[in-house]
Amino acid sequence: MRGWQMVISGILAIACGVSTVGCTTATEATPRIAFEGDTPAWADSASSVMTELEQWRGLDFKQNLQVTFQPQDDPGLNGWYNSQTKQLVVTTSGSDELGRGVMLHEMFHALQDQHFDLYNLHLQSQDEPDYDKAITAVIEGEAMLAVSELMNYDFLAHAQLPPEGPISDRLFENIFLYGAGLEFIQAVRDHGGWAAVDAVFADPPQATTLILNPERYLAGERTVEPTEVPLNPEETLTSETIRGEYAIRLLLARQPETRPLVDGMDNSYVADTLGVVDNNGKRIHRWVIELSNPSATESLATGFRTALAEELEAEPLVEVNNNSIIVEWQPAANPV
Repeated sequence: MRGWQMVISGILAIACGVSTVGCTTATEATPRIAFEGDTPAWADSASSVMTELEQWRGLDFKQNLQVTFQPQDDPGLNGWYNSQTKQLVVTTSGSDELGRGVMLHEMFHALQDQHFDLYNLHLQSQDEPDYDKAITAVIEGEAMLAVSELMNYDFLAHAQLPPEGPISDRLFENIFLYGAGLEFIQAVRDHGGWAAVDAVFADPPQATTLILNPERYLAGERTVEPTEVPLNPEETLTSETIRGEYAIRLLLARQPETRPLVDGMDNSYVADTLGVVDNNGKRIHRWVIELSNPSATESLATGFRTALAEELEAEPLVEVNNNSIIVEWQPAANPV
C-alpha cells in the first residue's frame, strides 16, 4: 500500500453515525467520562481531551460521556459516534496515536451533538442526498479540524485524489467529507469566528457545491434550485432529482482520464437536474448540468461522454446548449 493510501486509510476511516433528539442529563455538576471494554493505557488522557476540546471550541460538555473500546471488526472503521444511542466507540487495533486521534474525533461529535442536535440536522436532509452529504461534511469537517489543530496533523496534505489508478467511492467520499468539510469550516471561521460556525448549524448549506465553494455560502447562498429538463411533445417527466456537484465530481474522478476535470470545474457549477422521462413507454434519463464558465463547458461535455460511456458500457448522447450540458441515456439495471 502506498504511503498516501496508508495515511488516508488511517485517520480517514472515522465514521459519524446518525443522531437523535433525546439525551440524558448528567447528574454531576461537571460531566465525567467513563470507559467500557478493554481500556488501553492512553485512554487516561480522555479527561484532558474533553478539556482541550471545550477550550478549543469554546463550548462545554453538557452530559457525561462513555467510551466503549472494542477490537476492530471492519478494517475501514476505527471508531464511531452514534448520537441516536449516544454510543461512542473506539477500536483498539491501530496505533496509540491513531487511537487517540479517533477518540478525540468521536468525542468532538458528542460535543457537537450536545449543542447542535445532529439528529435534527439529518432529519432535515434525509430525503435529499446532496443536502445530506453537505450536512455530513459540516459535521465531519469540524471534527477533522479539531484533530488537525489539536494533534498538529496536516490532514489536508494527504486528502488528495491520486492522479493515477482506480479510486473507490468510499475514498472519494472521505476526502470530500473530511477534507472539503474541513476547508469549509476553516473558511467560515476565518470569516466570522466560532459564532459564524455556530450559525452554520442553525442555517446549514443545502448543497455540496456550497461546501466545495464556501465563498458562495458566505455570500448568502443556501441551496440550489432545479434546472429545467427539456421535453419533446410526446414526453412526460416522471421524476427529477438534483444530483449535485459532488455526484458530478465523483463521476469524473472514477476514470483516470477524466479525473483532471474535477479540479478544472473550479466554481463553474450552477445547478443540475436528472430527469426520468417517459417517451411512449420508453424510459430515458436526461441529465441537465448548468455551468457558469463557457470554457469549462466543452471539456466537461467531453468528460461526461467518456465517463458515462465507461459506466453504462454504451455512449450517451451529449449536447451543449450555451452554458448547459444535456446528457441522455437509457437506464441500465444499475443506473449511474
